Amino acid sequence: MTTVWRRSSTVQHQNRLQLYFRRYIMIVAGEEAGMELRHIQAFIAVAEELSFRRAAERLKMAQAPLSQQIKRLEREVGTQLLHRTTRQVNLTAAGSAFLHEARRAVDAVKEAPHAARLAAAGETGVLRLGVSGPTFYEVLVLMASRFRAQCPHIRLEISGPAFGGELIGQLDRDEIDACLVRLPVPGTGIVVRKITEHGMAAALPEDHRLARRRQVRIRDLLAEPIVGYPSNRGAGTVTRIHSAFLEHGSSPNIVQEAPDTHTIILMVAIGTGIGLVPVSASHLKVPGVVLVPIVDMPPLPLALAWRGDDRNPVLLTLIGMLDEVCADFVT
Repeated sequence: MTTVWRRSSTVQHQNRLQLYFRRYIMIVAGEEAGMELRHIQAFIAVAEELSFRRAAERLKMAQAPLSQQIKRLEREVGTQLLHRTTRQVNLTAAGSAFLHEARRAVDAVKEAPHAARLAAAGETGVLRLGVSGPTFYEVLVLMASRFRAQCPHIRLEISGPAFGGELIGQLDRDEIDACLVRLPVPGTGIVVRKITEHGMAAALPEDHRLARRRQVRIRDLLAEPIVGYPSNRGAGTVTRIHSAFLEHGSSPNIVQEAPDTHTIILMVAIGTGIGLVPVSASHLKVPGVVLVPIVDMPPLPLALAWRGDDRNPVLLTLIGMLDEVCADFVT
């Protein structure tokens, strides 16, 4: 014998209610939505008064059209919401469930204009921020903390790590709203605002001949094997390093590439070579590795980048905070 499981009528009623309200919320615009809203408000009045006469008085309408609105609503929902007799009106089980959702729907409609105004003012919404990696953490934490304090109702989504060229590509594809990047960056139509800059350091094994120095110069590093950043992922740091070495008539002796700053320092620890990293990587403590500042290598600017044609109010709120963020890094 084959057993066929059938849903109970209660479950079917609940599904109809969910489908009805899903459709209602999706079309809260135009004449049809206005009619449905009136029907829902009429039902709430009858359900709360448990009397068509009192509900009609409350709505300032005649009983006959009120009764027609309720019948039409029941047809649309697909189940009986009210149990009527000549003496009383009571809610069915489906009607009780419908009343709860109906009140929520009416409240949502009432709140919609206020929510729209907040979103237009950049006080609610979502901000998608891309970052490169751990050498950005100080700036990221300060900027994100200030942003959340001033805009507690905006959800901040942070993605990464990725290199500058990759982040600019994400901006172009509208996958993020803004990003923290090292300058220079590729692309057109991109606006950047410098926030701070970080000097460069040589990541050296602790037994390296230069490890005990207070500082080093580029000429001290010309013959050193170097673990570098990827050359094909749009890393602004790569451009800066190569330019600095070219000014000394040489190119960096890259023996291996690593995907990020932390991995570079780890490879220094196992003896692959030295690393050239921002001094802001000093919080990445790896046993056996020291960072020594490179005094004659230009610092790396760190900036916020965004699309120049992006008028997202939430983004404009962040941009409006940049003066305060930059002031925190002025020494």
